[in-house]
Formats: sequence, C-alpha cells, structure tokens
Amino acid sequence: MSDSNKAIRVYSEAEVGKILKRATELHQTERSGGSGEGMTLAELEDVAAEAGIDVGRVRRAALEVETDGAEATAWSGFLGDDLSIAREITLPGEVPERDFEGLLGVVQGSVREHGHSSLIGRTLSWQGTAADGGRKLRVLVTSRDGATQIQVHENFSQMAGGLFGGIGGGVGIGAGVGGGMPIGLALGSPALAIALPVATLGITYLGVRALYRSIVQRRRRVLDDLFGRLVEEAETSISASGSDGP
Repeated sequence: MSDSNKAIRVYSEAEVGKILKRATELHQTERSGGSGEGMTLAELEDVAAEAGIDVGRVRRAALEVETDGAEATAWSGFLGDDLSIAREITLPGEVPERDFEGLLGVVQGSVREHGHSSLIGRTLSWQGTAADGGRKLRVLVTSRDGATQIQVHENFSQMAGGLFGGIGGGVGIGAGVGGGMPIGLALGSPALAIALPVATLGITYLGVRALYRSIVQRRRRVLDDLFGRLVEEAETSISASGSDGP
C-alpha cells in the first residue's frame, strides 16, 4: 500500500493534551538534566513555538493560572464562587496616546453593559454596571514610565446579596418556615415541623449557590476574553510604535 493511501491518524483533544504535556515534560527534562524543578515562562514559550502555538496565548494562560489562585476568598466556599474577579498585567513599553481609542473600542465591543469612559492622555478608565445593578465592572489602562498596566475588575457583592438574601431568604424562610412548619404541626409531628423548614432552606440554598456559580463562571469567561483582547491590542500597539519608554 502506498503512503498516500495510508489513513492519517487524527488525535482526539484528550490525546493532544497528553501529547503536548508529555512533550513539555521531555523538553524540560532535556533542559534541566532531569531535575524536574518546573519551567520558566520563556521555556514554556519555546515549547509552544516549536509546537506551532502562539506564544501570546501561552502568556495569557500563564497569567490566568497566576490570578486564578489569588481570587479565592473565605466566602468562595459558601457562595460557590468568588465575590470578585480581577485580572492585571504590566507590559513593557508604552501604548501611544493615539491608540487608546482602539483600546476603548475593544472594551465597548466586548461587554454588553452600558458604561462611562474617561480618556485623558495615556489613561483609559471605563466603568459599567449591569442593568439590575448587581455587577460592577471596571477597566483601567495606563501607560507611563516605559510600561503599560492593564486592570480588569468586576465585583459581585450586590448580586450575591440579592440572590442569597432575596431568593434564599425570601423563598427559603418564607416557604420553609411559613409553609413547612405549619404542615408539620398540623400533622402532629414536631420533628417534621422542624425538618421541613430545614430541608426547604437547604434545597433553596443549593439552588441559589448553583445559580450564582453559573453566573460568575460565565462572567469569568467574558472577562478573560476582554482581558486577552486588551493585552493583544496593547502589545500590537507597542510593537508597531517601537516604544520602549515615554
């Protein structure tokens, strides 16, 4: 059978992940002599380049790994996810003042919220609030002293209060205590009069927790996309201008 007639092996996503993971391990072993102490970002970029992966995506993924670990709070376990999401990076070089309109366009094209922007020199500030007032998003981009800083932050405190206090408290306590307890007493069972409200509160809490987690995870994807677009736009601008300083 000729080579042209041989079936071309197509690897699944899981297999691709395993292959790249193993290739990275082999690359690191060759570089460090088997010390297994990990890899620097530069070494990861080398592996990505050899595999045909955009190194910019590697930097973005590395940043997300770093920031994800810093998001957890004492409330995360109770709520099901974080009370806020923050992304921040400092890039070498400055974005020219003429290109800040492009950064504003990235923000406006990536989010649905109506917001207020302020563009003064090499500082862009954008703040938006969800229609229900439950989420507050803030974007800040500044270029000075040979560097560009990008910050994206969204707070969910009001949304959490509305969901857990409004739905959780209203439905859970209202239906549980107002409905479950009288039913238990009417049936002549003090134990049931206690168990029904507790069960109703527990089920309501789990439902609200799942809803909150779903919303925050969806917003995290949106903010990661916005953050990545801003970083890409800034890096392109800095590279095009050849600016390494003010």
